[in-house]
Amino acid sequence: MISEMKQRVLIAEDSRVMAKVMQLNLARAGFEAEVAENGLLAWERLCEEPFDLLLTDFQMPEMEGDELCRLLRQCPLNADIPVILVSAKGFEIDVPGLKREVGIAAVIYKPFSPRQIVETVKRTLSPTPLIS
Repeated sequence: MISEMKQRVLIAEDSRVMAKVMQLNLARAGFEAEVAENGLLAWERLCEEPFDLLLTDFQMPEMEGDELCRLLRQCPLNADIPVILVSAKGFEIDVPGLKREVGIAAVIYKPFSPRQIVETVKRTLSPTPLIS
């Protein structure tokens, strides 16, 4: 019997509680979710292994989310994966600019519900329906 491979999500989040909530809820929804505690550790993981999606906080130690996204687009292994940005700084982020510059797929503002994270990840990773 062949088992279906789980889609892999890298969570870049410096809050241990927030990261654990996201990881547990994504795992319950059938994803393989791994946590990197800051932007630099996330960058290292993205250079080592393939992922299907990056879920990153905007404001983190070592490397912020926008810088991580810029570097990601230069990493051959994961350059084309979608990115969901999570932030408490809603009015301070140039969302249209980040969408143009680094291809952010979605932005989720804190506080959020775990259901919102799971639904946004599912929607972002689902194949787009063909328009006939």
